[in-house]
Amino acid sequence: MPGVFVGRSHELEVLAAARTRARRGRLQLVVVTGEAGVGKTWFCEQASAAAQHDGFEVTWGRCWPHGGAPALWPWTVVLPALAGPACSNLLAADSGSDAVDPERFARFAAVADVVAEARAHQPTMVVIDDVHYADESALLLTRFLAGALDRLPLVLVLVTRENSPVSGATTIALRSFDINDVTALLDAHGQPSPDRTTATTLLRVTGGSPLHLARAVDLGWTGSGPATLEHAITEALTRLTPPHRRILAFAALLGVDGSVGEIASLADRSPTEVLQALIAAADSGLVDLTPNGYACHDLVRDAALKQFDTVERLDAHARAAAVLTGNPERIAHHALAAAIRSDADVEIAVTACRAAAESLRRGYAYERAADLLGRAAALARHRLDLPDRAELLVEHADAVLACGRLSQARERFDEATDAAERTGDPVLTARAVLGLGGVWVHEYRNAAVRARVLARQRAALAALPEHERSLRCRLAVRLAAEAVYEGAPVPEVLDALDRTRTTGDPHAVADALSLTHHALLSPEHAAMRLSLAEEQITAASAAGDGILALFGLLWRTADLYLLGDPAAGRSLTELRQRSAALGVTSTAYIVACMDVMRLIRAGRFAEAEPAAEHCLQLGLEVGDSDAVGYYAAQLLNIRWLQGRDAELADLVTNTLASATLAVGEYGFRASAVMVLARNGRMLEARAALTPLLDIGLAALPKSSTWLAAMAVLVEAAALLNDPALAAEIARLLGPFADLPVTVSLAVCCLGSVSGALGLAALVAGDPAAAVEHLDQAVVANLRLDHRPATALSRARLAEALVARARPGDLARARALLAQAVNDASALDMPERVREWTAKANALAPTPAVLRWSRDAGWTVRGAGLPDLIGFDYLARLLQQPGREVTAVDLVGAAVLDSRHDLLDDAAIDAYRHRVRDLDEAIADTSDPLKAQRLQSERDAVAAELARAMGLGGRVRGFASTPERARTAVRKAIKRALDAITEHDPVLGGELRAAITTGAVCRYTPSSREWQVERTS
Repeated sequence: MPGVFVGRSHELEVLAAARTRARRGRLQLVVVTGEAGVGKTWFCEQASAAAQHDGFEVTWGRCWPHGGAPALWPWTVVLPALAGPACSNLLAADSGSDAVDPERFARFAAVADVVAEARAHQPTMVVIDDVHYADESALLLTRFLAGALDRLPLVLVLVTRENSPVSGATTIALRSFDINDVTALLDAHGQPSPDRTTATTLLRVTGGSPLHLARAVDLGWTGSGPATLEHAITEALTRLTPPHRRILAFAALLGVDGSVGEIASLADRSPTEVLQALIAAADSGLVDLTPNGYACHDLVRDAALKQFDTVERLDAHARAAAVLTGNPERIAHHALAAAIRSDADVEIAVTACRAAAESLRRGYAYERAADLLGRAAALARHRLDLPDRAELLVEHADAVLACGRLSQARERFDEATDAAERTGDPVLTARAVLGLGGVWVHEYRNAAVRARVLARQRAALAALPEHERSLRCRLAVRLAAEAVYEGAPVPEVLDALDRTRTTGDPHAVADALSLTHHALLSPEHAAMRLSLAEEQITAASAAGDGILALFGLLWRTADLYLLGDPAAGRSLTELRQRSAALGVTSTAYIVACMDVMRLIRAGRFAEAEPAAEHCLQLGLEVGDSDAVGYYAAQLLNIRWLQGRDAELADLVTNTLASATLAVGEYGFRASAVMVLARNGRMLEARAALTPLLDIGLAALPKSSTWLAAMAVLVEAAALLNDPALAAEIARLLGPFADLPVTVSLAVCCLGSVSGALGLAALVAGDPAAAVEHLDQAVVANLRLDHRPATALSRARLAEALVARARPGDLARARALLAQAVNDASALDMPERVREWTAKANALAPTPAVLRWSRDAGWTVRGAGLPDLIGFDYLARLLQQPGREVTAVDLVGAAVLDSRHDLLDDAAIDAYRHRVRDLDEAIADTSDPLKAQRLQSERDAVAAELARAMGLGGRVRGFASTPERARTAVRKAIKRALDAITEHDPVLGGELRAAITTGAVCRYTPSSREWQVERTS
């Protein structure tokens, strides 16, 4: 009706623009929102007609709110229209497809591939109506397809009363009609120029809802009589005969998917009578006939159901559960509705729910399966005599865990274990206590609760028959992995894993691999873990276990980050996609934590801190035992990089007292030492360090936080000025120099281990080793793209260079500090800026001094100047301004009579070190231009060194005394002037201009007044 779309032209233009963009091969996601009756469906029908006119194929699907719809509805009817029946069959239970792994993500991906191939060149619009009624599994598939089909000429329109269920969509919010729209509507229905009173009354009683307006007019109401649409519908119903009203009530009970034959069976009428009743209802404007039955608005359905009293409605639901066949979800829906009638009906409902849940899980609707079993479990909770009650509770707990609801699953498995133990069934008990352990190792941090859970698992293992190999192996691996967290040796869990592999049960193997992996998170197992993760993904996919396959991907992603592998980013993208597709909140939480880590590595602290707070809330909602610890670690990571970790002294010490902190967790204990020392509380820091030293650092069990513990203890050693502690930690960290200090499941990163080794060497008094390690740290942190850690490594490398004090080190240290200050300024690290600026100022050149003493005469000295023979030559020239002094006189004939070297030892050593430094820089750089520049410098330095060296590596000497003297003096004075210029460019420039060298040397002073210090 044209009048219905008055005022909708702008919204239709938005969809037209979306179609234009879609034609360019880019999926357009549009969400149409508005309150009930605002005309969302009619608006989409008009938009669909326009799309068809533009050459788009249009497909519709509608969500069903009243229960009993098949799994993943309405996609199971939309997909065949898009890509043929085979596409929908990929999501069907027992589809029989061997080409695709039998787990949900693989099936979703296969569906997307088929649709992409079928629709690559055909512009298409898909409308999903009443999305606010969609269950979680259907929404997951919707979000997945919206992301996976982003390169198709496709417009996906989601119609909902609520906010957008997907991100990144264009939203069209429809408004209610005003008085002008009502007038146009009445005009469109053959009532030209209606009086304003009629239009105003219609507007008032319908609330401006286009649907209610149109329906009221269709039902013959124009402003007089009943004052609401509900009254109009009731009036239309009363015009039907009583038999027809009764049939319409049974039809409403079954829903729009009820066939004429099913309605006839339920109402105990003939199909002909049912069809006649539907035709009469359609003539009254109550329903619309469709090829498969009928369609009507919820208000009509509700009014029709009022034909039943409470008892009649319960009886009708019970009869529907008995007469319906085929779809087990519909049967369960009606059986649940009738369960209140009697204990027998409860048993019928529970049986129907278990059958429907099994079908839903095989049809990849895990969330609906869990919810349906939850309703059945609620019925069984007060029926201790219910047959198979314990098995129902175990099934419900398994379904909840499959959805990633960890906290809720622990509660359900606790209840299921109690029920299973009462039955005395060892197999059922084993299944329950396995789930009670959770998806992680060491989930229970309360000592008493943990001991109780482990005792129940040991008892279940002892009671299991020998032939239950898979269950026995899974329990054995669980207990062995838990024991590792209490200090047991790792080989025991590896042996249990090997025994599980021999069962040939892919589900058991995948579960065992996941638990084993968790027990091997310490750094010495880094290489082994990655292969275990890949094996787990393969085994879980073969078993059709999407959750364990997802956890395998989680382990692989964490492993790659723990190894510093650049492929970690791609793996995280896949993990994020799979986690969203499966709707597993526990892995979504870890993904969010990894995102915080990436923000920290990028130096985006202003975003990282609120993101960490969001992660904490998400972790608490999920029920992750490490949520508080992860948040504290991330906040400490941020503050330490900013140089503000002293602010967290109270947080870290309070975290130590947290009941959720693992008993063997030494990372926070080490952090407490560092933070207290940074806060100036040295006695408290020493007290916090003492228990760790009493155990012995070498004896501390290695875990997923061991590297971080050692790294922060190095920081503490520097603050406490404890060289012995630093040296001991360096010995322990040495084997892991190539790894990043990445905590647990990659929730935060402190930079390269080589950075900690460099600081340890500096504290231990070995600046040469410190320079070597910190040079490696800069390169490693650049490779990690860890900007704050790179700045920190550069600043510490500068400190090590100053301590080493080789030629050129001072200038390089100044350049490194300047770069670190610039980086820290850009990364919101104000404390580090102040700290490093102060160090840079301390290294700034100080004026060199011409100094006179009775013993030595004139000399040139300044803080930081090396002891070079050229300074002696300069002093003698400065004492004789304007006079010519031969080079032979400067060096002394006696010296020249002996063989004199072209280069002194210090110069040769400096040249050799510079060649090595340049070789390393060339090997590390990926910039061709920089490599070419470095190579040119290296060739020049090597050539100079070669000229000074003879056969066998001996230093080459001068051929004649005067020539030897001239060359020796020239090079010695040049080195001295270079050193002065590096230290004080102004004085160096003045002296360079005033000094001439050759066979005869001379100092010609300028008019400058020199700063003169005279000492007695």
